[in-house]
Amino acid sequence: MKPYKNRILILCLVLVAAFTAVYFRMNAMMIKNGDAYAERASSKSTKTLTLTGMRGTIYDANMTPMAYDRRSFNVTFYRDPSKSGDVERESYTRSILEAIRLVESNGKSTITEFWLKKDEDGVWRFDTGSGNEAVEAAREKQWRQNFYLVDTANIPHPEEELMNELLDKYFVLKILREEMEAQYGEPYAEGLKDEDVVLANEEVVVKVLAIWQASRMNAFNSQPVPIAYDVGFETVSEVEARTMNLDGISAQESSERVYPQKNIACHAVGYIGKITSDDQLAAYRAKGYPTDAMVGVSGIEASMEDQLSPYIAYRQGESVVEIDTRGKIVREIENTAPVDGNSIVLTIDHNLQAVMRSALQSTINQINREQRQQMESGTWQRRNATELARYEDMGYPVQLAKTGAMIAMDPNSGRVLGYVSLPDYDLSLFEGGIDPGEWSEIVNNEGNPLFDRAISAKDAPGSTFKLCTALAGLATGEITIDTRISDRGGFYETDKTNPAMCWIPASQRWKHQNQTVVEGLSNSCNFFFYTVGYKVGVKRMTEWAAQLGLTSRTNIELPGEATSFVGNQQMLYDPDVPIASQQTYKPLIAANTLRNLIKGIGEERNIEYEDERVNEIVKKLMDVAVSYDTRESWPRAIRDILIYDLNLPEQYISANYLGNTISTYIQDLYWTPNETIMMSIGQSITQITPIAAARYVSAIANGGTVYDAQIIDKIIAPDGTVVLDKEPVVANRIETDDIYFQKIREGMENVTSAENEGTAGEAFKNFKYKVAAKTGTSQRTKIDVENNSWLVCYAPADDPKIAVVVYIQNGFAGLRSANAAKETIRYYLDNYGGYEDSSVSEEYTVAE
Repeated sequence: MKPYKNRILILCLVLVAAFTAVYFRMNAMMIKNGDAYAERASSKSTKTLTLTGMRGTIYDANMTPMAYDRRSFNVTFYRDPSKSGDVERESYTRSILEAIRLVESNGKSTITEFWLKKDEDGVWRFDTGSGNEAVEAAREKQWRQNFYLVDTANIPHPEEELMNELLDKYFVLKILREEMEAQYGEPYAEGLKDEDVVLANEEVVVKVLAIWQASRMNAFNSQPVPIAYDVGFETVSEVEARTMNLDGISAQESSERVYPQKNIACHAVGYIGKITSDDQLAAYRAKGYPTDAMVGVSGIEASMEDQLSPYIAYRQGESVVEIDTRGKIVREIENTAPVDGNSIVLTIDHNLQAVMRSALQSTINQINREQRQQMESGTWQRRNATELARYEDMGYPVQLAKTGAMIAMDPNSGRVLGYVSLPDYDLSLFEGGIDPGEWSEIVNNEGNPLFDRAISAKDAPGSTFKLCTALAGLATGEITIDTRISDRGGFYETDKTNPAMCWIPASQRWKHQNQTVVEGLSNSCNFFFYTVGYKVGVKRMTEWAAQLGLTSRTNIELPGEATSFVGNQQMLYDPDVPIASQQTYKPLIAANTLRNLIKGIGEERNIEYEDERVNEIVKKLMDVAVSYDTRESWPRAIRDILIYDLNLPEQYISANYLGNTISTYIQDLYWTPNETIMMSIGQSITQITPIAAARYVSAIANGGTVYDAQIIDKIIAPDGTVVLDKEPVVANRIETDDIYFQKIREGMENVTSAENEGTAGEAFKNFKYKVAAKTGTSQRTKIDVENNSWLVCYAPADDPKIAVVVYIQNGFAGLRSANAAKETIRYYLDNYGGYEDSSVSEEYTVAE
């Protein structure tokens, strides 16, 4: 037992001796190297960096990339929050200056967005360029707080002193003066005033402070901020090589958006840009986006942002790294890889897009030449002399064909095959951020190339609307397939003084006699459709237009789609809708005219009416137009408003004929039977979009199925999994006798028949494929060359595989759009020749 105890004692003594030795050794090390260890420990810290993947790719139907991300490198700046003293700020500014020159020496540039701008008096004023007073104030407040330019009493520093304070605080002036001294000598530099130094280096000053601003405005992120995008490997190599001298400056892997197809389908694809509004920023920040994120601005890039974006919190990764005080990563401790955004496959084909774009532009150019030739004719000038003189007095030029849109659609599914709006723009200009000069050129282009006419332009459809009128007449039983109507000249049922008439000359009127609905369509006889529209009435006409999808959006997966509407009292003037939000300009004109009249009365009677009171009276007077069944009741109602609301004597009202005058002002707000017959031929106030026209003619072609327009085929995850395989959606199935659609289609086939002398017979004569079509010429002014040109068609006529809509503003006449449609149909049927049947889900989205 005793030997065992001795062994225990010996073991304890050994352990004590060992620990004592370790203690004295560690103590000696701390005494000898303590300062070095302390410096080493303080020079490193851990940091969690957010990792972002790649934005998803946008493909066409054949998996050709329309937009994709490629790997790139950015130069970044990171200010260690613990290093905020004067010495550190000066060191950072020197590094920033060196980084700017390094980047520029390799042909790239650093960021330049700085919110102090010099005014015409040479004073630096706060200006973020938002154009919104409230936004400017909020941004300035945040900017001042982040730069600590508010004193201890929370009183803002004077605006005119802000620039000087920044120059001093960040040692910009000191460093630049030193550089000028080194370059030009001490006597020269000392003789310069501070403002002279700034003026001589103004561009550099703005660049340096722009980088400091980016850092300060993103301070809460505690993340490096990009200061130069998509730099080359030379720049990356130099940054890495000079890492010890460039405090806070690093090169980081990133991605750059690429648009390889340039102008092709630019409105459908869209582009990305910076977050521009505070409301947007708040919404994106809630999803996990950084403030400098690039987000979808238009097209699919915008509408599918949540699918494409790699910035959403659950897709982001992170890297835990060890960094030194210069902001340099020493080593990575932990890594969670980010997930890329999903990719989108579109239904459009970029090759068809190119054909359509070229065909539409060529057609617009040809029409423009023909218009100019027409205007040189002496006969034309004499016929339009009065209007031309009026234009000249007002300084208005005659508007000729310059803009347009074209849609190609599968009539059996609603899938968009091609999508063009002209003028367009080059998406590749947005790669890496668009140059301000190029952006200015786009936004100041009088053709407004950013405006997507395919889904956002609304215009009177002209005679293309006669397809709707024909269906309404047949389906309501007001006409049958055997009903015959002859053009008698003036349509006196709605106006006995100035009756509406058909476009055909009296000498040719014999061609429009004894017409069934088939001949009515092939002849595009206005008198025929005046008669049908008058019989059907505006209420039922509106209902059938709704059935055909002409009063609702098509639900295409793009932002900015306008809603088509057909003329009726509610669209002309709805008393429950604010004047500024009415569908047409007529209520606004009436309101302004009435407002001026009332103010004139006040001036004459030395009475100053308050604006609020004037607006109330204007509203009451306008409502008279929709409150009575006949106009005969208007004068009494107007008189009562003037007496009891405006306190006018009855004698004054009578002496100045105010009842009749105001009745004249509001008469354009009253829907009349004459408006109904004009609506029935696609005039009046009816306005539809090209995309609505495409699904409308598709419904005629397929026998009454109205589809939602669809431009997205699939959504694909980064691993190739199909997240969504979209199927066609039925918006409405029109329940009526199929013979009605057959007869309408027969009429459309005759439109392109030269044998039947159809209105587009010569244009489609000897064309390779049999096309069914309807032309539309909608009047804009009294000058014929300013008319709009519409063409809706499908082919082959006996087995529709493609529907095409061409819309050219100021396109002279509907027939003149034919070449664009022919080129599109020829290419598509030659190369694809058909469509694939697909299952259809029914989801009724149009009013039953």
